Amino acid sequence: MGLLKNVTSKFEGPEKKLEIILFEPQSDLRSDADRRWSRVVRASQAEIISRKSNEFMDAYLLSESSLFVWEDRILIITCGQTTLTKAVPAILDYVDKRNVALVFYERKNLMFPQKQPADFEEDVSCIEKYFPGKSYRLGPANHDHIHVFYSSHASIAVEKDATLQILMHDLHPSATRIFLATGSLSKDQIFQILGFNRIFPQMDTDSYLFTPYGYSINGIDQHKYFTVHVTPQPEGSYASFETNVIRNDYSDVIADVVSIFKPEKFSLLLTTSMDQDCLKLHPTVADAVPSYDTVEKSLYEFDCGYAVTFLNYMIKIDDG
Repeated sequence: MGLLKNVTSKFEGPEKKLEIILFEPQSDLRSDADRRWSRVVRASQAEIISRKSNEFMDAYLLSESSLFVWEDRILIITCGQTTLTKAVPAILDYVDKRNVALVFYERKNLMFPQKQPADFEEDVSCIEKYFPGKSYRLGPANHDHIHVFYSSHASIAVEKDATLQILMHDLHPSATRIFLATGSLSKDQIFQILGFNRIFPQMDTDSYLFTPYGYSINGIDQHKYFTVHVTPQPEGSYASFETNVIRNDYSDVIADVVSIFKPEKFSLLLTTSMDQDCLKLHPTVADAVPSYDTVEKSLYEFDCGYAVTFLNYMIKIDDG
């Protein structure tokens, strides 16, 4: 993925993710009259392509992934060789640091780490100039894993909250073909083929087909969103899915998303607040796809009021 990137087959699809949650809503936070969000995005070495808005939030498609803005929360996701942590001081030009309750930074192990401008430890050092916190690795060091940093205020009161992420590698050729046949399908035709309008029928969507590779979708409905990003290059094909829609059972959503891309392997994260209703959601993500084996399963409870289930799945080998 990436707007008018060169035609190299090596593009870093796995994302970096920064989320900032405020104590109190900031009524002018969503305003872009001063082009603040263009400045924030440019600080991370990306560009805004388009925006979709409703009464509660704004969803921006970026040249590298997505930005979502509410009055009390900012979520920015970038891929490629972006410098996401450099968005932190740019955001603080528009947000009072004293109103920041929680900062999350997340970064998956990457396919081409030698091409990155910084590693995770350097990223954390950049954030800790403004927000001291703690770092963790979710999953095994020698297989797919997620690095997480968070900074939280002692008096934070976490409301009911959940985010599901599905991070898929080595997509089936039947899934990547529609993105590689440059010019043969429009972004709207691809959207219909993928079928996310059936998974989230209430969502107002915005999509973009990149040249020469890549595809992104944002969908929003009131405070809820989903986002999908596809890097179809044969050398390192990858797709990610994320939503904050809370469901009593996530197994159908997981099965539907995985069936679209048919990856050889994928990582799954469910991050929730630690109230009893949300903690009940964690078992629903285990063994959700019968055609895949669970090769890693961990549950983490952080002292910032959130719990994370992390799983690695591998496609089952057909011995027949």
